[in-house]
Amino acid sequence: MTITTHHRTRRARLAAVVGGLAAIAALGMTAPAATAAPDDGAAPVRVEAVTSDTPVMVEDLKISATAAAKTYYCAVLDGTFGCKNAKPGTGLVVARLYQHIDYGGFQVVVYNPKYKTGCSAGTGDNEGGANLGTALSNKITSVKTYNHCDVRLYNGNNKSGAYTGFIDKDSYLGSFNDRANSFRIS
Repeated sequence: MTITTHHRTRRARLAAVVGGLAAIAALGMTAPAATAAPDDGAAPVRVEAVTSDTPVMVEDLKISATAAAKTYYCAVLDGTFGCKNAKPGTGLVVARLYQHIDYGGFQVVVYNPKYKTGCSAGTGDNEGGANLGTALSNKITSVKTYNHCDVRLYNGNNKSGAYTGFIDKDSYLGSFNDRANSFRIS
């Protein structure tokens, strides 16, 4: 039987979804996107410009099939805490939290399904947040934010304990490396 590129793409998507379901179910986050691009041998994650005024949507992220198996999604909403049950690809990206220095390893894509243009100015508001869960706690090393949003990391659950300032982009969290258990978007 000849396998066409279309079937390979479908199989790669299915493998990415099935491979991450067990771990993601325990986190309360949605499954990896079934729309991941085929693995073209390039770097696992292609980095987008963070300072762009053009809104970055989940569907705009160029995530290879290899990286999709290590991508978690968390939809946040204003004034709430916890990942909401929403489908990847239907919201504005507000932050990406990464396992390794320089935005490598697994990533948590944090997005708001109700936003169209980005976060409000200032850091006094509550534009959502969540606990990272057992599988991702104490494993965040670098952070990027998008669409005029900022993120604050906490070393305790439910936004408790020591915390960082509000971060726009940081390729290495220094003394807060591998200490985050929860986060807040502003």
